[in-house]
Amino acid sequence: MRKSISYLSGLRIVLWIFILPLVIFSSYGQEVKKNSVRIKADYIKVMNSQSYLDIKVISRIDRQMQDVPNIEMEVYYEFDNDEFPLGKTKTNMSGASRFFLPPLTEIKADSTGTYTLGVSFGGNENFKRGSRSVSFKDANIITQLLEIDSTNYIKASLINVIDTMPVVNSSMRVQVQRLIRPLKIGEDFNYTDENGTILVPVEAGIPGPEGILTLEVVLADSDDYGTVKAITKAPYGIPIVRDNSFNERSLWAPRDRTPYFILIFTILLLVLTWGPIMYLIRNLYKIYKSQ
Repeated sequence: MRKSISYLSGLRIVLWIFILPLVIFSSYGQEVKKNSVRIKADYIKVMNSQSYLDIKVISRIDRQMQDVPNIEMEVYYEFDNDEFPLGKTKTNMSGASRFFLPPLTEIKADSTGTYTLGVSFGGNENFKRGSRSVSFKDANIITQLLEIDSTNYIKASLINVIDTMPVVNSSMRVQVQRLIRPLKIGEDFNYTDENGTILVPVEAGIPGPEGILTLEVVLADSDDYGTVKAITKAPYGIPIVRDNSFNERSLWAPRDRTPYFILIFTILLLVLTWGPIMYLIRNLYKIYKSQ
């Protein structure tokens, strides 16, 4: 009896020796399968509108960079080595999210006027936790429309909000809003002068609804200020003439708007083609009946 008991105890010990490493390896393997996430956050300020963070989350899965959809993240700001929550956001099917920020008066900056925002993902069964922070100072773009020697210009000044000093030697671009892609005007790089100002001519002949152009002055991806954009309506364009000929009878109109001469010609062609054939068939039928 004692031998059988000792035999069972020994068997249990042997089984545990083999099973325990498998359990540990299995749990470790499941943890290893989690993929790391990469979070990108860009601060964007639109003058006279609400600022926001453009967030993008990707991960390297099966040796390919892929979007990470439907994950929830926390957005917060940092001040004095502490974190203060601003809200939560969730990525769409493209792994992107846009989080609209409260006014900067509700967010504390450090002694240099620098704001620090953070985006944090707590992790789940498929992905490890990750975070990203972005720091920026507040800046404004002030625009003005001018006409010099019969040429239209847009003047833009870049100002640091904290000390109201001009920001010099910063590159800004000017473009016209379009449905798919904006149309750049002026030089590729317009650097601010000692007054933080650029002066860019607006070319004549650019079409716009009722002659109105929507001009954008953009400070893009600045290390100090993020992206700042000012939008201005300017009566510098050529009015777009709407083409209503699509609803008239023409060659490019829908089939219910086919020109009359084409309808008449088609009917005559059918009559001239099938008329003799039907006449011959009728005569052949008469000959057949007369026999």
